Amino acid sequence: METMDISILIGTFSAGILTCGLAALVALRFRGDGQGDPAEQTRRALLESVAQNVSEVHHVYQQFLALALEFSRQGNSWPAHRKQELRRTTDELVKVFRNLTEAEATLLLLGEKKLERALRIYGAKIVHLRRQIYAEKDSFTGDDIHGIDQVRQDIAELRETFYDALSSRFKLA
Repeated sequence: METMDISILIGTFSAGILTCGLAALVALRFRGDGQGDPAEQTRRALLESVAQNVSEVHHVYQQFLALALEFSRQGNSWPAHRKQELRRTTDELVKVFRNLTEAEATLLLLGEKKLERALRIYGAKIVHLRRQIYAEKDSFTGDDIHGIDQVRQDIAELRETFYDALSSRFKLA
């Protein structure tokens, strides 16, 4: 009889361990802390790298924009050292666009064609603005300034739309 009690006890103990193990696996799977599927983790990491690349471009764009707006309002009376700073920031903006190209490639790799297209449009608007404002330009008309302000607003809207869509994709990953 004692042998039967021990075997029942061992069986019950084993079933308890198995149940706890399964519960732990289920909890880890649904906890949502990134401990899930490696493919999901990779996708999230790639989307994070896209966000980082875009934020680096946007940071330099913001520096360029601040100088561009100052220059557009002061024109010829703007000091030479500030024009040099605009030239340097413009060059930096051109260099950092490599990050935007990298982000676009990553999005295409992930099959996110709509996000990539939105990012390409965002970049094209920045290029459009950069071509309107350069340190060698003599002065700006009222229409120029209005056009610059409109492009600036368009860029802000495109960025917000892009990040909203990227955020929703990130939540799904």
